[in-house]
Amino acid sequence: MKLEGKVAIVTGAGGAGVGGLGVVYAHALASEGAAVVVADIDGDAASRIAGEIADNGTHAIGVRCDVTSGDDLDDMVRAATEAFGGVDILVNNAGLARGKWSEALILSAEEWMEILAVNTVAPIMCAKACHETMRSRGGGVIVNQSSNGALIDAGAYTVSKLALNGVTKVLADEFSNDNIRVNGIAPGVMTAKLPEEQVQRLLARQTVRRPGQPKDLVGLLVFLCSDESSFMNGQTVVIDGGMARITK
Repeated sequence: MKLEGKVAIVTGAGGAGVGGLGVVYAHALASEGAAVVVADIDGDAASRIAGEIADNGTHAIGVRCDVTSGDDLDDMVRAATEAFGGVDILVNNAGLARGKWSEALILSAEEWMEILAVNTVAPIMCAKACHETMRSRGGGVIVNQSSNGALIDAGAYTVSKLALNGVTKVLADEFSNDNIRVNGIAPGVMTAKLPEEQVQRLLARQTVRRPGQPKDLVGLLVFLCSDESSFMNGQTVVIDGGMARITK
């Protein structure tokens, strides 16, 4: 129980994301003893996932949260504090991916602002919203959900995630005096719900010839959230079956 007594927020954990990654993250942190705040723009989905976690004997609540809304972020942190006393861990998992976000020049200015708001700016605002409660509890951990898309060509998504890697470095520096560490996870493409032809093209770029699954990221997530990674800060770790070694 590496996270016993800790309180974790996982954004985008209602299940609509690629492969249900936020759901897997929320369950994984709960299984290590953390009380979990399941946050999602779909409040009903967040409550449902929190109920599943609670049924397994761990404390959890669901909160509706649009990560681009300052008021929603304040409400999310307030709910965590009222239910569990504060926040120790923030997993910035909410994001926009695939589809039109793999394009660049076809996007309008408004669409560019949308993906940057969710994938790049929102993690900063979430971190700021949690900063004071983490500081008051003696420190904390923030994990930003990046992507190997930051290292290959994936349109606006590449831009947003490459910028997020920079955010991770900046926050690690600015929060260091308050004992708050900030790291990132950069997975490859989770192949759930992709056409078989596309899956095979992706596998051909990997050195590990199998599809990636959310469970492949759990060990790293728990490591980053626990004291085992206490000497690690400002890093984004790629875990993608070897795909990112190819830049084109």
